[in-house]
Amino acid sequence: MLKEKAAYYYGTLGKGCGEAILLAANDVYDLKLSEEAIQLFAGFRTGMGCGSTCGGLSGAIGVLSRMYGQREDFKDLCAAFVKAFEEKLGCGSIDCTPIAAKYKTEEARCVAAVELGAQALENFIDKTEGREKPAAPAEGCTLTADQIKAVKAQGFLHQKGTNKFNGRIITRNGRITEAEARAIADAAKRYGDGYVMMTTRLTMEVSGIPFEKTEEFRADMAKAGLQVGGTGSKVRPVVSCKGTTCQYGLCDTYDVSQEIHDRFFVGYHGVSLPHKFKIAVGGCPNNCVKPNLNDVGITGARAPSYDMETCRGCKKCQLELSCPIKAAKLVDKKLVIDWEACNNCGRCVGKCPFHCNDESVYGYKIYVGGRWGKQVAHGQMLDKLFTTKEEALDVVEKALLLFRSEGKSGERFADTIQRIGFDRAQELLLSNELLERKAEILGLDVVGGATC
Repeated sequence: MLKEKAAYYYGTLGKGCGEAILLAANDVYDLKLSEEAIQLFAGFRTGMGCGSTCGGLSGAIGVLSRMYGQREDFKDLCAAFVKAFEEKLGCGSIDCTPIAAKYKTEEARCVAAVELGAQALENFIDKTEGREKPAAPAEGCTLTADQIKAVKAQGFLHQKGTNKFNGRIITRNGRITEAEARAIADAAKRYGDGYVMMTTRLTMEVSGIPFEKTEEFRADMAKAGLQVGGTGSKVRPVVSCKGTTCQYGLCDTYDVSQEIHDRFFVGYHGVSLPHKFKIAVGGCPNNCVKPNLNDVGITGARAPSYDMETCRGCKKCQLELSCPIKAAKLVDKKLVIDWEACNNCGRCVGKCPFHCNDESVYGYKIYVGGRWGKQVAHGQMLDKLFTTKEEALDVVEKALLLFRSEGKSGERFADTIQRIGFDRAQELLLSNELLERKAEILGLDVVGGATC
């Protein structure tokens, strides 16, 4: 643990070697050192600037001073540690110059030496405290399949060949508060290896969490109002673009995705499906979060109207110029719109100086049966523009009920739709039959087939 934290402070945060070891020990041993106290060791980097005594050794002695400075044998204790430090680094010296010559690289500086110094300190403290260090585990993972499976169900993804995991934190729609960000960063330092990664589903993963720390990590996140999870044959965390604030956004994507999170990720949490089920909300046809490559995708839309009688056939038609996909064209001095090609981006609305297209209808397009991965399926759009959020979200619920009632264990929603036919799927999704059968469908015994 001390090694990983020291490497984080040194390699990631750019602290000096002495400061890194002090900061790591401050975390692990709760030394209650102030920032000012730690800054006193800033001048020990690069061997006090002249290649003399290694700054990492100086920081380690500072740790021992804090922990054992009142002991009568403190001088002998320090001498014993200096010897252990020198043996650990294997340079025949405690000076910065020969240590740097062996370990320093342009990319990582002396991170390897810092890690070895931290290891030497941790081993020395354990020995001094009379703690018997357990025998080093055999190379690779020593956990059982059942142990890995148990924490996976809670949102911890196994790091292959180790006893460590990535803890997946749900962000609702890719947006977190400043306080949540601080809590995640603090947990990464306390339980993991100091790194936080964004997933393609806009969740956040803290890496390097030891198996025995997973429950503690989960409890700590819960205190911050955050949930660890997002695995299994169920509704996965919703993905959203920032259409709420984007110049092209046609709907409040954060509002829609938050409601999807509450109603389906949380509300259907205990509902098993034939496989995982992914939902994405995009603010416009720019398709930034690929709604049509999800099991269900919602896209904001603005359908324009066009009054041909008002059109004056201007030589430079502003509608034609504003249409990004060339669905509007001037033909024989009159505007012609290819309604099949029009993607309802709304970019042309209000552009005519003579007001031939001032009116429009906002709504939602819904795609079903998309998938991205080893096998790709493009979702098919339902033949309706849904004009209220409530109507659109009801379709999401119908899709879940359709998948649960018609899907086979291990197949994705795309496979289900292909098997029963899109026309039949659309018929069910546009009617109320599935909602009327909701209690019956939720009572079915469904075995999930997701492996991650």
